[in-house]
Amino acid sequence: MFQTISMRQLEEVLNRGGDFVLLDVRDREEYGRGHLEGAVNLPFSEIERADEIFSRDQEIIVYCAHGSNSLLAARELSRMGFRVINTYGGLSYYRGRHFISS
Repeated sequence: MFQTISMRQLEEVLNRGGDFVLLDVRDREEYGRGHLEGAVNLPFSEIERADEIFSRDQEIIVYCAHGSNSLLAARELSRMGFRVINTYGGLSYYRGRHFISS
């Protein structure tokens, strides 16, 4: 299982900082147009590569554009044994200061 937070709650987490991976599961083109500061891009279609990239010692906070792919990614990552937090609403609902546009 995994926890789900809002994009507003994510903003609070980002403001505090901490030891977590911020994972953007949108495709590379979307990520290139803008993403959250510090985010790592691993498109949902490649989520099975998480074992090669991430440590199970760190919590992974997942987001996407609208919330559906991050939910699917969180389920899969949780199934793979990762500690996961999903964000609902996605980047389309984000109104914080950590957005970086290209």
